[in-house]
Amino acid sequence: LYAVAMGVDALMALAIGKIYDKRGLASLAIIRILTVCIPPLVFSKNFSLALIAIFLWGAVMGAHETIMRAALADLIPLERRGFAYGIFNTLYGVSWLFGGVVMGLLYEVSLGWLILFGATMEIACLPAFFLLRRKLS
Repeated sequence: LYAVAMGVDALMALAIGKIYDKRGLASLAIIRILTVCIPPLVFSKNFSLALIAIFLWGAVMGAHETIMRAALADLIPLERRGFAYGIFNTLYGVSWLFGGVVMGLLYEVSLGWLILFGATMEIACLPAFFLLRRKLS
């Protein structure tokens, strides 16, 4: 299943990169939309829905690996870009660690709480996304 997700990742990277070139930062919204769907599907106890979640996860990873970094290049002046990528990747890694630990603990307690946490974190990012878009417009 991991190989399937990575295949989707590769295909999505090409597609979302092209979309980013045409739409710019607005294409980042696809990450939030797809990500919020993953936890309820993957924990649904239905193989078909879990498989859809694997496809979505691959798509999200392809988008992250492509347009998140492309957006940084568009937002940050060249002379500060290396440091900005360092900050981005550090925060990205720490966030993955924190999210993974919390979701692992919640998995032991309740799938409902785990799904709620995942969805809430995604939705909580929306105001920052829209604020960034407005400031850049």
